[in-house]
Amino acid sequence: MNRRDFLTTSAIVGTTLPTFASHASEQVVAAKVDSSVRRKVLIPAVAPDVLAEWTEVAPTLELVQCRNQKEAIEQVGTAEASIGFINRDLILAGKSLKWVQQPSAGVEVVMEIPELVESNILLTNMQRAYAPQIADQALGYLLAFTRHLDHFIRIQSKQEWPKGQQGFVLDELPGKTLLVIGLGGIGSEVARRAAAFGMTVLATDPKVMERPLFVAELHRPDAFHSLLPRADVVVCAVPLTKVSRKMIGEREFGMMKTGVILINVARGGIVDTDALIAALDSKKVSAAGLDVTDPEPLPTGHPLWTRNVIITPHNAAMSTGTALRRNAVIKENLRRFSAGEALINVVDKAVGY
Repeated sequence: MNRRDFLTTSAIVGTTLPTFASHASEQVVAAKVDSSVRRKVLIPAVAPDVLAEWTEVAPTLELVQCRNQKEAIEQVGTAEASIGFINRDLILAGKSLKWVQQPSAGVEVVMEIPELVESNILLTNMQRAYAPQIADQALGYLLAFTRHLDHFIRIQSKQEWPKGQQGFVLDELPGKTLLVIGLGGIGSEVARRAAAFGMTVLATDPKVMERPLFVAELHRPDAFHSLLPRADVVVCAVPLTKVSRKMIGEREFGMMKTGVILINVARGGIVDTDALIAALDSKKVSAAGLDVTDPEPLPTGHPLWTRNVIITPHNAAMSTGTALRRNAVIKENLRRFSAGEALINVVDKAVGY
């Protein structure tokens, strides 16, 4: 069972997710397990009921709770795994480490630790745990722009019922084309929702080989530029790597349709901010929905604040369901690590996601 299958069938997830990944994302961390020796795993301080759940599924592990990074570094010397605690000092001190679990989907920060990247330590992330709510927010930006909801929210305080044309076009999504850059956990959920609204979905991804039914066309990343002129909406859902940094700049904006809508729910560094401001000013980009910016946090007085942009403070991942999905991933990986089985959500450190 791969990460997509697991999160699809897990009752704790509470959402339907696609099942089109290969099993290449799973890797075995221990071929044999000596059940007589309890292996030490560092975990963050959790509620007693959560600790009981994790302990039940991982009988061969000694789960050691740490309140902070300092305590984790003090304990890591004999630990074989660390959940949520990852920095250079911990990696250097963890002479027995075999696996570390990143608490977020993005891993660009820990990919800057050479001792981790160049080691045999497996790195797993929270891919797909945040996908449903981030995709919801991406579609929220889009609907706000096409239906000009921001305008009506602003004038509501006047308690007036405006009549006739409002000076703008109220648009619809059916028949429009949306390009998803990166058809991973977040991208696939954005695509699913866009297709449900009657949009034609184009997507690029280096790993997904089988086209989901809700995607009209699936291409390799080298087709990115040829797809830009066809899109009414462009959604960034790729991880931030050396390859993807500023992959959308002046040249790419020049290839897009006039009036395109840009949505970035990935990382701010994927978009060249100066080029985006210029594209907004020229109306090449009619609007942008940004949960992430570069720089971040966006400082007071930055030009983006005064453009036709909806900016949210990198909070798209927040949701009532987040803790359940995060717990499901950790619990499953603890079970697998305890049993010597392949882990889910394994990051390919060679490419950074």
